[in-house]
Amino acid sequence: MPYIGRGLVQGNYVKLDDLQSQFDGSKTTFTLTSGGQSYKPGSANTLLVSLGGVIQEAITSYTVVNDQITFSNPPTSDAQIFIIALGSAVSIGTPADGTVTATKLNSSFGEYSGIGTIIMAGIVSATSLRGDGSFLTGVSAGKFITQTAGISTNTPVGVNTSTVDDNDLTGIGNSFKGLYVANGMVITDKELTGVHYIGTNFSSVMAGPVTIGGTLTVDGNYVVVLSLIHI
Repeated sequence: MPYIGRGLVQGNYVKLDDLQSQFDGSKTTFTLTSGGQSYKPGSANTLLVSLGGVIQEAITSYTVVNDQITFSNPPTSDAQIFIIALGSAVSIGTPADGTVTATKLNSSFGEYSGIGTIIMAGIVSATSLRGDGSFLTGVSAGKFITQTAGISTNTPVGVNTSTVDDNDLTGIGNSFKGLYVANGMVITDKELTGVHYIGTNFSSVMAGPVTIGGTLTVDGNYVVVLSLIHI
């Protein structure tokens, strides 16, 4: 079929099935078909519609959603119509799982920089994380330090407890100090330095001998256990 204008890159002109038999003077929406099969042009702009001998303007005179064409005014029962699809939509398909390699992706793939929210479900693995973690929910930035022997913290740590912000535990001077837990053992320093407070609702146990090198105020119970076995 000859035509004026740019040539088709893909697909052919298709004359769609006649809709006149469905016109009743009140109906405005009709199903587009080609050879009796549903036809989805993808856009109203890909159709050439002649109604009553007048070329219709896409979007203004008619709209298209999937295989449905809707006219702004109902066609009369005797109106002649023809519709030409100006090319066919082409599906590029979906790559199968595991078929896209890293070399096919942009070099910056996997890196996010900017302000926004990223929501991920499951386990996130990474060789490194940038930043101080200040935007991580429930994580205090800069509190944990990676060292050769493991991970240390520069603040008190509560194990299986809801909070360490308890005046009976920290005292007025907020003097609660560290506790080392590893390999089934609880290890404390042999020298108690700084300012410490044991409230009336708490008891403290240390393995002795212990040197009190600071100030220890006891309103509760403080027990030093002396070992009789030396290895």
